[in-house]
This record gives sequence, structure tokens and C-alpha cells, in this order.
Amino acid sequence: MATGRERAVTAPGTEPDGQRFVHSALFYRSQREYLDFVERFVAHGLAMDEAVLIAVPGDELALLRDALHSGGRPPPHLRLADITDVAPNPGRFMAVEGSFAAEHADRRVRIVSQLAWPGRTDGEYLACAEHEALVNEAFEGYRATGVCLYDASRLDDDVLTEARATHPLLWSGGALRRSAEYAPDDALRRCNRPLPTHPGAATYMVRKSADLRPARSFAVRYADGAGLSRDGIEDLQLVATELATNSLMYTDGACRLAFWRDDHHLVCEARDTGRLEDPLAGRLDPGSDGPASRGLFLVNAISDLVRTHTSATGTTIRAYLRVD
Repeated sequence: MATGRERAVTAPGTEPDGQRFVHSALFYRSQREYLDFVERFVAHGLAMDEAVLIAVPGDELALLRDALHSGGRPPPHLRLADITDVAPNPGRFMAVEGSFAAEHADRRVRIVSQLAWPGRTDGEYLACAEHEALVNEAFEGYRATGVCLYDASRLDDDVLTEARATHPLLWSGGALRRSAEYAPDDALRRCNRPLPTHPGAATYMVRKSADLRPARSFAVRYADGAGLSRDGIEDLQLVATELATNSLMYTDGACRLAFWRDDHHLVCEARDTGRLEDPLAGRLDPGSDGPASRGLFLVNAISDLVRTHTSATGTTIRAYLRVD
């Protein structure tokens, strides 16, 4: 772990045991700074025989592809992904990272990501901060070195403030230092914002398992009138079913489903009287041994955004599906 004294660019991920998770952020202010840093960071990882995942928006990905494939052939153990495709929902990205680490369990991995890209909504930035706060605990013990990229010239100060609170290490001048503002639990509390009921929503109460089928029919009728595509309607049925089923499994009361249009999205909300005890539920693939969180995992995988508020008096989960 970095100390108050800065360390050289080649330091992270090369500790003698190489066992711990290194989670860092880079605030860059120019394209040249961005490219120079990522090229050096990736080249060092590949030289150490590490597997490298780069997940950034498409425009930046094209620039990095040109720089890293200059020899005509992609380096071994290097994977490039457009993060706007694989993780429009920030709650989905932890599963992407976990899958990559599991695929390369025989070696250390490096992950370069830009989850909080410029142009996201306020709700998406909150979800990004929540992910970055949770990944510190979720990946404890993983042999992984992660660097998260933030465009300091275009992002609002509050987004950068949350980045400093959720990353234990920050890059500065080509070296690592501790973040004096690191406080992931405080960041999680700020992300857990109340989600008030929508006054114009169409609602349906699910009190028992027999209510699930008519609830799906209700969702289909609403989605058809809202202009959701055929594939989107199928996704909405699955999301509504999984959210309501999760409520019936873990609470003693009913689940209130609500549907409404929000700009370019159709929102499916589930509201119940239970408390969501595990903030990581639905973020990592539970596999065949984890049916309890598989429903929430599917909701995260399908949705463009998922927002959650939980307290002693109840839990609200909102899933956003894009209307083309």
C-alpha cells in the first residue's frame, strides 16, 4: 500500500506476494496525458505477464487500439471492451471485472476502466460512486491492479470528490499516493438516497406468487403503450418478475410494482418493507450455488441503470430500460 511518500509508476501490482487488490484513480486533463499513462501502465502489466482488460468508451478505445496494436498484432492477454456497451449500468461492471479475473486465475490482472465518463446522468454518477466504494471490499484478496480514469477537465467537482472518497490510491505526477479523503462507507451513505414515489406511475400490488402472472401482463400492457420494443418488453417482464419474486422471498409484506416513462427510459420500480442487508447482492455472478442473489444479478445484467435505497423501514429498487 502506498505511503505518504509517492511511488514510481511501475510500483503497483508488483509486490513480492502479489496477492492484494490495488484500487487507484487517475485524474487526467489532456488526451496526451491519458494516452501516455495508459500505454505505460498496460505495457508494464504485459511485461510482467499479467492479463490486461481495458474498458473505456468507444472513441478512447479506438485511440488506445491504434497505440497498443502498432505492431499489427494485438499483444497476448490484452482485451479491449467498449464500456458503454458492457456496462451502461455501473452495477453490471463488477461482474465484468470478476469474470475477467476468474478467467485469468493463474496470473495477476490489470483493469483499466472509465466508468464515470463525461455525459452520464446524475443517477448514473451516483451508481458509479457506489460501485467504486463497494469494489474495495468485493475484490479484497483478488490478484488485481485497477486504475479508474476520470476526465478532470470535463467532470463536475462532486464526481471527482466521490472518486477521491472511493479510491484508496490516487495517481499524481506518475506516482501513487494515498487519498486523504478516502472514506468509502461515507460515500455509500451518500449514494443511498431516498427514492420518492412517482405521482404518475401505473402500479400493481404483488401479494403472493399467484399475482406474478397478472403482474407481468400488466407490465406488458403498459410497456406496449409506452413504445418499448418487443425485446424490451421481454426484458421488462423478467425484471418485474425478478424484483417482485425477490420481495416475496425476503419480506413478509407485499411488493408494490410501479411503471413510468422517464425521458428515454421506462422505469420499473419495486417497493417493499424489507431491508437489503447485502449491498453486493446482484453485482457478482452468484453461479449455481447462489440462487438468492441471481434474480438481482439478472436485473443488473438487463437494465441500463439500477438505483436502490434501503433503510429499516423498507427497500426501493428502480430498474431503467431504454426506450428506442
